[in-house]
Amino acid sequence: MSVVSISAAPTGRTGVRSLRGLGIAVVLLLGLVIAADVFAVVAGARMYALSGAEAVEFEVYDRWDRLYRWSDVATMNTFVACGVVFIVWFRRARINAEVFAPDGHSVSRGWAVWGWLVPAVNLVVPRRIALDIWSASTPGAHLGPAPRQSSGLVNAWWTLWVVSTVPTALATYTYAKAEGPADTRQAIALALVAALCDIATAVLAILVVRRLTSLQHRKALEDGPLP
Repeated sequence: MSVVSISAAPTGRTGVRSLRGLGIAVVLLLGLVIAADVFAVVAGARMYALSGAEAVEFEVYDRWDRLYRWSDVATMNTFVACGVVFIVWFRRARINAEVFAPDGHSVSRGWAVWGWLVPAVNLVVPRRIALDIWSASTPGAHLGPAPRQSSGLVNAWWTLWVVSTVPTALATYTYAKAEGPADTRQAIALALVAALCDIATAVLAILVVRRLTSLQHRKALEDGPLP
C-alpha cells in the first residue's frame, strides 16, 4: 500500500491518505518521549534522595545534578519533536475523517492544528476533534452525522494529558520561586509526578494512534481491496 495515498485504489474514498507512515513515526517518537521520561524519573528520584540527605559527597551530587539537567533537555526535545509530528498526523486523520463522514464534525478543520496551540482552548478542543475523528473512522456506512462510538480510550488518554499539566505547571512555578533546599526538593517531587503522568499519557497516546490509524485503514478499504 502506498504511504502517500489510498485514494489511488478503487475504493471510492477519494482524498483519503494513508496514516500508516505518520502513525509509525508518531509511535516511535512517543517511545522516545517515554524513554526520556524514564531517564528523568531515575535522575529525579536520585536528586530527591540526595537533596534530603544530611551529608553528600560533592562529586556525587554534581554528577546527578548534571544528569538531572540533561534529563530536562531530553524530555523537552523529544516532546517538541513528537508534538510536531503528532499534530501533522492528527490533521491528516481529521482530513480523512471529513471524507468518511462529511457532516460528522463539530469543529472546523483548522482547529486540528490551532486547537493544540491556543492556551485554554488546547484543554478542550483537541478532545472534541479526536472524538469526531474516532466516530467518523469507525467501519460501516455513515448517512449524515457519524454515530458516536465508544470513546473510553480517547477519554482516558485526554484525562491523563490534562491531569499531567498540573504537576508540570506547579513544578515550573516552584523551581522559579525556590528560595532554599526545601523548595527545590518540593519542585523535584512535583517534576517526578509530572514525568510519571507523562509516561502513562504517552502509553495511552500510542494506543490511540495505533487504533485510529488501523480504523482509518480499514475504513478506506470498505468499498474494495487495494490492488
